Amino acid sequence: MEVKWPNKATRMIESFMVATNTAVGHLLGAAGAPLPWRCHAPPDRPEVEGLNAKLAALDIGIQLPMPSQRKHGQSETDELANLLGDWADLGGGGIDLSGMEEPEPNEDPAEQVPDYLSGVIDPEARNDILASLEEAQAAASTLTETTRRIVDQGLFQLMQRARYDERNGGHFGLNLDAYVHFTSPIRRYPDLMTHRQLKAFIHGREWVHDTAETARLAEHCSEQGLAAKRMEWELVANAYHVHLMNGGRLGDEGPTDASIATSYNARVTGMRGVWVFLDLADDGAVSGRMHLRQLGGKRRLVVDDHGLEVTVAEPDHNGEHPTVLRLGQRFPCRLRGLDLWSGSLDLAPN
Repeated sequence: MEVKWPNKATRMIESFMVATNTAVGHLLGAAGAPLPWRCHAPPDRPEVEGLNAKLAALDIGIQLPMPSQRKHGQSETDELANLLGDWADLGGGGIDLSGMEEPEPNEDPAEQVPDYLSGVIDPEARNDILASLEEAQAAASTLTETTRRIVDQGLFQLMQRARYDERNGGHFGLNLDAYVHFTSPIRRYPDLMTHRQLKAFIHGREWVHDTAETARLAEHCSEQGLAAKRMEWELVANAYHVHLMNGGRLGDEGPTDASIATSYNARVTGMRGVWVFLDLADDGAVSGRMHLRQLGGKRRLVVDDHGLEVTVAEPDHNGEHPTVLRLGQRFPCRLRGLDLWSGSLDLAPN
């Protein structure tokens, strides 16, 4: 079984589709059409703080700046005033902001921000966030393989899930101000909604979907899209799992003489609760999990607060807690079985 990766042709087609979706979004957004915008928010500040704390705990010299929330046409002073206002609304120290002056509106029509872009992160601020992520990746490329994988995994987990929303929030991952789904109306309902609004615009008619209906449908499509995506992930994962449990190997097209105990030099990608998560081929295609009981034997093992290492709970004769496993390291393991309830591969030490 082989993993199919994008090639030049698929990437070229994707670039055309993205350009089309963006152009239609700007056209209809400027016309005031209610749309199911495809929104992707930048990383949350608490998530960035958590990653910075994890990297600091590992003595990795990479720290990400806090992502800006500055909107289109908003100055840094305005952004600070908004942040302080939000803090005051949440009871942040009883600060009275009533004396702060409202910023004067920009009277130049050429510099006025269109309504459909008013909730979008300022492009300069968005570029700064993306640049900091790229710099972190570049810095990680100079580290050891194990440490690099920890940084890459942490950066990936910062990314939020895209959703449909009646309010345009921009698309952080694509670095775009306006993005709708338009090019696949035969398989996605939001695309069909956008087509209907475009036809109404072309013919000078009333919008087919008003704001209230668009909001309701956007939420419904986000929920259904996530459910469908999870089903797809489970189906693909289970196909891999059955293939491996029947003696197949990663990278081949069919079963071999390999037994269920085939060994994999897997990568530790996560630790949470009583589970250790491993990537079998270190490419993100097939993963499994291993219970701490499989590692500990008669010893009780625990995961540290940052999810960085598994240690022995009881101190040894020197008063220390020996480390059994670290995030990012390679670990030889074998297939132990398939958890039918979760669909996860059950792994054990080799």
